[in-house]
Amino acid sequence: MLDNSKEAFLSQLKLKNINLSNEDFNQSYKTYLNFRKIYASMKNQDIDNFEPRQRYFGE
Repeated sequence: MLDNSKEAFLSQLKLKNINLSNEDFNQSYKTYLNFRKIYASMKNQDIDNFEPRQRYFGE
């Protein structure tokens, strides 16, 4: 899905049989747009020297 329109996003949700309230849809759409923005910026970065962080949960 390359289209960032609400209609395309709604179409993908319907395709996967996901029904959301208007409020949940709007929040999900904002999250989706934010993810696309972050992902696009990550793809443009030089990752040759990428070092993943490790997270420790608990002790």
